Amino acid sequence: MQVLGLCRFSYLGHGGFKVEHDSLEHRRAFLYGSQRMDERLRLFEAITLPSIVGQTDPDFTFLVVIGEDFPKKYRDELSRLVADIPQVRIVGYPPGRHRTVMATAMRDARVPSEEPWLQFRLDDDDAMGCRFVEKFRETALDVKPMWSKHRRIAVDFNKGYVFTAGKQGVAVHPYKYQYSAIALGMIVQPESNDTIMNHGHHKLWSEMPTITFTEDDMMMRGHNEYNDSRMKTGGKRFDYKPLDVEQEAYFKKTFNIDNAKVREVFSRPAL
Repeated sequence: MQVLGLCRFSYLGHGGFKVEHDSLEHRRAFLYGSQRMDERLRLFEAITLPSIVGQTDPDFTFLVVIGEDFPKKYRDELSRLVADIPQVRIVGYPPGRHRTVMATAMRDARVPSEEPWLQFRLDDDDAMGCRFVEKFRETALDVKPMWSKHRRIAVDFNKGYVFTAGKQGVAVHPYKYQYSAIALGMIVQPESNDTIMNHGHHKLWSEMPTITFTEDDMMMRGHNEYNDSRMKTGGKRFDYKPLDVEQEAYFKKTFNIDNAKVREVFSRPAL
């Protein structure tokens, strides 16, 4: 079974953000602003990519979708960050409707098969547990009798943390949230072109059968300066606590996030 993940990295298009803009030029200025890009690249390096590298099942593809006009300075840095990660593939697309382009990117990367394809998405400031791909594939095998009855099935791991990251390292708050975009997958029949990007993640429960796992810490949701979900309304506030020594070891084991590395990445001068 092909496992295919997608990350929208500051893709310039129409829709896809809670923060609206009057034109593509205004959105381009926002997305590619130096302070914003600096934060996104630091989070991607310190939080998101380690969770990709740390997957116990390495047999998957992770698409990083950018705009065709992504600034060269940042494209070079992005390429440097993923150069030694075989699962990651950077792909560029021209401006279009966000969901349409993301779905197209997934279909373009699909490998024809008689088995279902397993899909997930991950934002560029979030992380998933190191066992996500392993557990996702295992679950797909467990529910094999359902494949012929349902065109698609959602698999949701709803337990983890919301976090901030900076020069002082990671600070977290325990978090449980259903159908977040993190650690959420979709099993799709082989003859179907449907993708997880054709559906609002928070609405999956109303559109298909779902399987929910509540035991394991599997998601880390970022709340930082340029987090889109916070910028429009301010978002919910959490009581973040810095990691202690014991927690640092746990987060390294569970998410492959090294708190010393986080501090180092956020202490570097800007590009």
